[in-house]
Amino acid sequence: MNILYHAPLSPFCRKVRLSLAEKKIEIQLVEEHYWEKGPDFLLRNPAGKVPILKINGKTLSESSAICEYLEQRYPEPALLPKNVDAQFEVRRLVAWFDDKFHNEVTSKLLYERVNRKIHGTGYPVSAHVKAGAKAIKYHLDYLALLLDNRRWLAGNSMTLADFAAAAHLFFARLYQ
Repeated sequence: MNILYHAPLSPFCRKVRLSLAEKKIEIQLVEEHYWEKGPDFLLRNPAGKVPILKINGKTLSESSAICEYLEQRYPEPALLPKNVDAQFEVRRLVAWFDDKFHNEVTSKLLYERVNRKIHGTGYPVSAHVKAGAKAIKYHLDYLALLLDNRRWLAGNSMTLADFAAAAHLFFARLYQ
């Protein structure tokens, strides 16, 4: 049985779950309390991060690496275009969401409001929440610009870039 160790409120885990679902790969979801840094968890991923996917006798970590593995191992339906320039655009947008959007929006809205409570590190810092709410406007304007000329974020078909965006936007919408 394939197992995805995940945290339900992680956009990185959500991106992997979307990829697995699109490729119709059955998995068992196991919620991981990564902040507890249990010994079994750290054996699965010494970096202490989720998601972790056990599939085909392998243990995989890092959401983008997992998604790339799934794409190569299960090429249909394709979440990366065949054209190298189009692949670059998908990867660029995935990085945009997993890095820039995450640091400027997700961490400010979701993590301030939820993770501080879960981890017992105090109350949200209102300046961080306000910064995240302000930053999301910039990102939404950028998405609108992209979508003015494309059917999907990276081109004319759904790709991993759309899953990365959906994963982060889902949580930003909930906590804005």
